[in-house]
Amino acid sequence: MLQDRLRTLLHKYNVAGPRYTSYPTVPAWTESVGVADYRRSLKTLGGGERLSLYFHLPFCEKLCHFCGCMRVITADHNRSRPYVDTLLRELDATVAELPEGVREVSQVHFGGGTPNFLQPEELTDILNRIRSHFQVIPEAEIAIEMHPRTSTPAFCENLATLGFNRISLGVQDFDPKVQELINRHQTHAMTVEMVAMLRRLGFDSFNFDLIYGLPGQSIAGWEKTLAQTLALRPNRLAVYSYAHVPWKSPVQRSFKDSDLPSPGMKLELFQRAYETFTKNGYRAIGMDHFALEEDELSRALDQGGIHRNFMGYSTQAEAHQLGFGVSAISYVGGNYFQNLKELPDYENSIRSEGLASFRGYLLDRDDAIRRDLITRIMCRGSVEWPAFDAQWDLNHGEYFRENLPALEGFVADDLLESDAAGLRVKGEGFLFLRNIAMAFDRHLEGIRDQATTPTFSSSWSPGSPGSSISSVFSSTTRNSRAKPRCAPPTR
Repeated sequence: MLQDRLRTLLHKYNVAGPRYTSYPTVPAWTESVGVADYRRSLKTLGGGERLSLYFHLPFCEKLCHFCGCMRVITADHNRSRPYVDTLLRELDATVAELPEGVREVSQVHFGGGTPNFLQPEELTDILNRIRSHFQVIPEAEIAIEMHPRTSTPAFCENLATLGFNRISLGVQDFDPKVQELINRHQTHAMTVEMVAMLRRLGFDSFNFDLIYGLPGQSIAGWEKTLAQTLALRPNRLAVYSYAHVPWKSPVQRSFKDSDLPSPGMKLELFQRAYETFTKNGYRAIGMDHFALEEDELSRALDQGGIHRNFMGYSTQAEAHQLGFGVSAISYVGGNYFQNLKELPDYENSIRSEGLASFRGYLLDRDDAIRRDLITRIMCRGSVEWPAFDAQWDLNHGEYFRENLPALEGFVADDLLESDAAGLRVKGEGFLFLRNIAMAFDRHLEGIRDQATTPTFSSSWSPGSPGSSISSVFSSTTRNSRAKPRCAPPTR
């Protein structure tokens, strides 16, 4: 019975592990990497290399109780002006470190927090400064995360004036019971009204975030949310598994464990989302994204240009990411850097040094090889060994001789095909991409050994699974044969 099979698989693979929005993952990073290292990495960039700019705007009027992001809760909108001024100083200081030929920007993303907390003129100041320093290419994606409850017509009109072309809305779930438990009051009507207004202003690219596994969710309520979402026809959807990590985000203790769906129901929630979207024109991308066939993310999947970072799946595989703002993360010159996570510390560092990196990771060759391999697994669900070996000038069988035996269980469980040609995730294996990638993570054992508290969320929450997803995963693999916002707190 498929139901019994899934129960067995979920029990077997229900282990804590990273989401692999980076490799090495954040717990392996060190505070011995700082501002001086970031400066050196910025200077290594060469002419013609493209940049992706990320701005973290942490302010929210209210705290959503599922959230694990860095945020500042305040109703005082006067607080954003000093923060914007600090961002501009950081932007100026970063540009001063870049070689003169590195100015081409293919993506600008504003995340948070609630970016529409800013006043329209404050966002204008940031965009004007960006354009004064960089060449934003005509086809660049300029995106912003927004909360319908706090958006104003003036702010939305300014987005059109400034050239924004993608809007990301954090829906999570339209069910009023769920919204009450997570303290996010955003009615379906608010979202419909906002999307209609933005479409009147000329916007035609939307991303919605949904989360399954939230407290209070039911099958009936979730199906209604899916139908309401489908009617609004966003171009992309991120359907995230809720990460219950109260040891990292104490606000998650505001609801009881008994409020959370069982793993069986959680699986069924994902099944309903998968069936609803794939039957209505969306393609599955990686393990938690969906996109319409004509969307850039679908085209990037066909062309092998999918990338995974702290914003989820992205089309900007080759761009270096420059992060600005408190807690923002950069990936530059093959290395990771994170800004200070407390607002006063960040602001003081920008005033004194111009930059605010306080930790990161400098990748060696082995890290770069494994990062590429894990990215291929997480994005495409496949690895072609001849091409991989040629790119890195190695023999995968010899190089990964200590790792490959860990795949035998996935092969035996019919979740993975492994041969001399490559690796191909199949069937229900897409539920366990994280587990498969973990086989190649050389840092994972050390992270677990040194941890004094839980570090990662589980692949599936504890409990007794009991649902079926036969129609979802019984045929071909989702992406392995194809040419795969504020994320949960563990990576």
